[in-house]
Amino acid sequence: MPLSRRDLGVAVLSAVGLAGCATRSPSTGTASSAPTGRALLPPSTATDAFTHLRASGNRVVAGTGDVADAAPTVLDVDGRPTWLLAFGGMDSYWTVVTADGTAATHRVGSGTATRVADHGRVTVPPSGYRTDRVGLLTAPVDCAAHTHPVVTDDGLLYVSGNGDAVIRRDDGRTRLDVAAPSDARPIRVGDGRYALYGGRTDRYRHGALGDRIEGSELAVVDVSDERLVTTTTLDAPAVFEGLSPLAADVDGDGDDELVTTVADARSGARIRVYDAAGDELATGPVYGPGWRHQLCVAPFAPDGAPELAVVRKPHVDRTLEYYRLVDGELRVTATTEGYATHTYGSRNLDGGLAADLDADGRTELLVPTTDRRTLEAVRRTADGAAAAWSLSLGGSLATNVGGVALDDGGVAVGAGTPDGVRVWQG
Repeated sequence: MPLSRRDLGVAVLSAVGLAGCATRSPSTGTASSAPTGRALLPPSTATDAFTHLRASGNRVVAGTGDVADAAPTVLDVDGRPTWLLAFGGMDSYWTVVTADGTAATHRVGSGTATRVADHGRVTVPPSGYRTDRVGLLTAPVDCAAHTHPVVTDDGLLYVSGNGDAVIRRDDGRTRLDVAAPSDARPIRVGDGRYALYGGRTDRYRHGALGDRIEGSELAVVDVSDERLVTTTTLDAPAVFEGLSPLAADVDGDGDDELVTTVADARSGARIRVYDAAGDELATGPVYGPGWRHQLCVAPFAPDGAPELAVVRKPHVDRTLEYYRLVDGELRVTATTEGYATHTYGSRNLDGGLAADLDADGRTELLVPTTDRRTLEAVRRTADGAAAAWSLSLGGSLATNVGGVALDDGGVAVGAGTPDGVRVWQG
């Protein structure tokens, strides 16, 4: 029997045409002149939007733009911003979720911002999509409390309240027993396969990422075949300290690897890379107790080779590290201090991104400084890494760092403080 809209749980809460100019809606509705609708799934041509930017979890924005010299556009936001979703078009579109769980979308173009839709209460962390309109998704009724559904080719994948990985289609659902934490976020590996953390455990009680429950297993799910492909289990006392792995081509061989953070109370945290089959490829160094915040893989190196950007102990050391995977060894190639990409106890792990943000043909890493009042663009150099330029936030960072490529090849980035949201569009 086909699932109802309530059962499937991916109703488009509201939508706004990207080309239109909608007026601000009443508090009870969507944009008054924007096309709206409800659907079971986004169209197959839709582009997904996540706070971690890519379905793979790799926080990299395509395109190039001179964000460094752009004047910020300030969004008129009701309430304290907590999450941002960015959508591209000829202009950029920014959905801002505030502390009360409600959301509104703003269009930014030609140096001005226009509020174009009010969405009401939404699932957090938010996820959405665009075709000729912006849509937001809401979680199925049995979805876990601190995650969101992922749209697959013909259905949904999400973590349920009991920890199952649930594959849902119109003709039913399949549950896979992975015992995922309530905040586990599946990421796309490719060819219908997704990776997520399972084997929830409280044996590592650091509590830096929202609670003291972490995953002890790395699971790869095939949604096409509706099966668990592989499970990699850590020996106690180690856990995967994160909300999701990151899929990216770390060694430049054309195939994506899975980047994880492995931690235990005795040794601390280290970066570990697996292949797509769950076999360990390399483990980075350990510097004692604390967390490592894996951000993204991009061609940071001066020779254009891929490197992994990580912040070591963002609550204490605040040291940015670059890693390279060469001949089975995960080496730290450069470090620089002064970056706080996460606040202790928060489930917002999306505090940085990579892109060519000053149109120089090189990829920069954009991350908040120690006081979290400035976003700094860091560039790899022949002898290490150094700040290239910065963007003032006008307050302390309160949201994820968002970004999106525009239809003309440009780039927009945005970030929120307790007082509002700024967008730089280049």
